[in-house]
Amino acid sequence: MSSPATGVLIMAYGSAPSMDDEAIFSYLRHILQYYRRTDPSEAEFDDLRERYRQTGGSPLYQITEDITEGLQQALQRKASDQFRTYMAMKHSPPFIEEVVKQMAEDGLQQAIAVALSPFRSRLSTEGYYRMVTEANEGLEQPLGWSFSEGWNLHPLFLELWQDRLQEALKGKEDVFVIFTNHSLPARIQEWNDPYGSEFEATAEKLAKRCSLTHWTTAYQSQGGGNQPWLGPPLEQVLKELKDQGSRDFLLAPVGFLMDHLEVLYDLDIEANSQADRLGITLSRTPMPNDDPRFTSMLADVVEAQYRQET
Repeated sequence: MSSPATGVLIMAYGSAPSMDDEAIFSYLRHILQYYRRTDPSEAEFDDLRERYRQTGGSPLYQITEDITEGLQQALQRKASDQFRTYMAMKHSPPFIEEVVKQMAEDGLQQAIAVALSPFRSRLSTEGYYRMVTEANEGLEQPLGWSFSEGWNLHPLFLELWQDRLQEALKGKEDVFVIFTNHSLPARIQEWNDPYGSEFEATAEKLAKRCSLTHWTTAYQSQGGGNQPWLGPPLEQVLKELKDQGSRDFLLAPVGFLMDHLEVLYDLDIEANSQADRLGITLSRTPMPNDDPRFTSMLADVVEAQYRQET
C-alpha cells in the first residue's frame, strides 16, 4: 500500500518504559541531560523510582498509543487514507528524532506535528516543535512540516472536561473546584508567553459552562532548582482555602490529558496526603485519556492545519 500524502506526528513527554531500574534511570538521565546536562544524583533516582513503585508505573505509553490509533481511525472516517499517524516521545523511546527519520524513510513528504499539551509555551509545545525541526534539518530529504495551532478552547475539549466536572459534582454541594496545570519557570512571563493566559481562559470557560460559584486555579508538579516557578502552588491554595472555611475540594487537572505520574502521584498520593493532614476531602476528575471526543478533536485540529497548509 502506498504511503499517505501527509503524516501526523503525535508527541508526548515520555516515561520509563518499564519498572526496571535501568529503564527508570535512562529516562531520568535523558530529562536531566536535556535541561542541565548532568546525570541524576542517587537521591533523584531513588525519588523517581519510589514514585513509580507507589503508582505501579505510568500508563502513558499505552494511552498515547491508544490516542494515536484513535486519531488514525477518526481521520480515516473523515478522509480515507489521506493521513498516517505516528507516535513519538520527548524523553524516552520512540524518540522524536528517530520517528521523524522513520517518517522520511516511509516516503512521506508532508507532515503535521501535534504536541499533547493543551496550552502553548516556548518551554513546552514549542520545545517539541524545535526538536522536530532540528531532526528534519538533518535528513537527506527533509519533510515539509507544519505545527498544530492551539486547541484549549475547542468545543470538544471543553465538552469532555465539562462532562467530567458535572459527573464528579453530581449530588454534591459546597464543593470548591480547583483547576490545575503543570508549573513552568516563571521567566516565561517575561516573554508574553501564552501558557498562563490559555490556562486561565480554559478554566474560566469551564467554570461558566458548569455554573461554578466556588472555583480557582493552581499550579502543580513544580520542578527543582532555585529559579521561581509559576504559582500559586496547589498545596498553598488548599491550605489557604481550608483556613477560609472550605472543606470539600475537587481537582480538575485541565493542564494534563492522561493518567501519568503528575496525576497518579502528585495528585492522587501527595495532594491526598496533604488533604488528610489538613482534615479536608479531596477528589479529582477522570482524565480525557483516549476518549473518542478527544481523538475526534485532534482529527479536527489536524484537518484544519492541513487545509491551512494546502
